[in-house]
Amino acid sequence: MKKNLRIYIIFFITFGLSSIQAQDSNKPNEDTSSFAGTKKTDPYFTVRFGDIIRKSPPRKITNTVGSPYLNKKFIKSKVFYDNEPVGDLFVRYNALYSELEVRRTLKDDSTLTLKADKKISVKYGAKELRFTTYINKKNETKNGYLSLISDGNNYKLFHKLSIKYVEGKAAANSMVNDVPSRYAHFDEFYYKQEGIDRIDQLSPRKGRLINQLKKEHKEIAKNFIKENSIDLDKEEDLITLFDFLNTLSRSKEVLNK
Repeated sequence: MKKNLRIYIIFFITFGLSSIQAQDSNKPNEDTSSFAGTKKTDPYFTVRFGDIIRKSPPRKITNTVGSPYLNKKFIKSKVFYDNEPVGDLFVRYNALYSELEVRRTLKDDSTLTLKADKKISVKYGAKELRFTTYINKKNETKNGYLSLISDGNNYKLFHKLSIKYVEGKAAANSMVNDVPSRYAHFDEFYYKQEGIDRIDQLSPRKGRLINQLKKEHKEIAKNFIKENSIDLDKEEDLITLFDFLNTLSRSKEVLNK
């Protein structure tokens, strides 16, 4: 009796794992069962991550100064879906294309990419990256990864590392050198005001930034920036400013709702 029961259990486990692998292999345009070039099937990995990763699109690599990555190395990071932990992956942030490239282990020699899904977030280093829709300074609607760096009743402040490709220039004559193509890194900041369902780019200019704030906060912010020598280009100073603004009383309109 015990022998038959043991055989039945082994058959059940084997059949169950085979079913999981077969179901995943039917998914179009996905190759997660043999993750990142590894030959061994990992059904448990497929179950956890199969719905949130995809093949990385081909990217043309050119002779360019700098890097499209925040950090060229893959960093072990926690992945969440709908704020629930999914597991750990090794992650590299491609800021040029606003993509999170992932590997299961550092030994993997090929790369997958997290899908563009607003329910996905990643604890990447000291920050949490979340796929978000925002409005840039040209009033264009964009999608990409933002990090929430200040959160309160009045405002939410976000950071975005941006990288753009700058085309090089050929030398005008033999007396000067060619200017090589390069990747330019720069920081952008975005904010969401209480009661407004959109995220807008924050201006680094004092006058314009103050005009972006609530009416009742403009004069207070102006004085705070002056008295505390706030540098609007520095992340830590902007956090200080918005943390302060979030200590102020909420507007009467909101409190009366």
